[in-house]
Amino acid sequence: MKKIIFLVIIVLAFNVKLPAQIYSPNLLSYVGQGTIFYPNGFYQGGIYGGYANGVGTFYWRDGSFFSGNFQGGYYNGPGLFVSRLYGYVTGCWSRGIFIGPCNGIYNPYNDNTRVQQEINNVQSSLPNDQRVVSHDPDGYTIRKIDANSQVGQKLLGRGF
Repeated sequence: MKKIIFLVIIVLAFNVKLPAQIYSPNLLSYVGQGTIFYPNGFYQGGIYGGYANGVGTFYWRDGSFFSGNFQGGYYNGPGLFVSRLYGYVTGCWSRGIFIGPCNGIYNPYNDNTRVQQEINNVQSSLPNDQRVVSHDPDGYTIRKIDANSQVGQKLLGRGF
């Protein structure tokens, strides 16, 4: 019986997907605004001790992005996840996990107009770097997606 319990714990431990942190060991002593590059995208915004911290944006190569608050390298607080092809999900995150609507916390991404403004801001503030390519050839789909829908769950399960 102990062996079975042990095996179940091992299987669960390797199948639990934890959100990835945005971190750069090269920026360990850095505090301020900066950019951290990854093979599948980049982060641009506040950095503290190598971790994404403060307001920022993580931009994937396919043009999708998360814009909002970060703490300790995780999405944390109000934010906006935009998929170029499907639409957007807005709400609050805790340590990289979507928790739902921002009850009692101001969320600036509460309507399509603000989402369109944020998309324009993100597109106009891309760093001038050969590793960055803007992916807005035909515009973004600006419609709110229910986080509990199948598409919403698929988008929110995305990692770095």
